[in-house]
Amino acid sequence: MVYGYGMTYMIGSQILFFIITISLIIWVLKDSKNKENYTAKDMLDRRLASGEIDKKEYKQLLDTIQS
Repeated sequence: MVYGYGMTYMIGSQILFFIITISLIIWVLKDSKNKENYTAKDMLDRRLASGEIDKKEYKQLLDTIQS
């Protein structure tokens, strides 16, 4: 029995569909876990620790975000 290429393309397209669907689900779940919610104070703390800002500027910015 010869089915031609119709059966092959149907199975191939289903496999491709499932691979794409599973890949998208994994990508979305992976992206949602990597997002960290930083507060403004956390960002200021990091900038102070890395030396981007000094203590005076840190206190000014901290007062600004707390008010």
